[in-house]
Amino acid sequence: MSNLPEKQSKWNELTQVIFSEMEEWRTQHPKATFVEIETAIDQRLAKLRTKMLEDNSQSLAQNQKYPKCEKCGEVLHKRGKHTRHLITEKGERVEIEREYLVCPHCGFGLFPPR
Repeated sequence: MSNLPEKQSKWNELTQVIFSEMEEWRTQHPKATFVEIETAIDQRLAKLRTKMLEDNSQSLAQNQKYPKCEKCGEVLHKRGKHTRHLITEKGERVEIEREYLVCPHCGFGLFPPR
């Protein structure tokens, strides 16, 4: 994973924010049930999970070799970066920037790279 210390620093900062938010939430909800506490924690952890998914998916895309065209077998070439928006199973929005690839021979396009 590239820039691991930078990513870990961001994840650590976000983790501290989550702890602070939960401390504040517990102060505001002193009689919360176990299920309510679990829901509040899950809502906040979804932010960290989303950031980690974005960072790891971005690294995966950057380390991939360019595939061959499914139609004619030529190696695909870069044609600019595009952003893709995905939704996690927890309902969080993840943004991934990847290269759009195109076949110089037949024009077949691929996003994101496999």
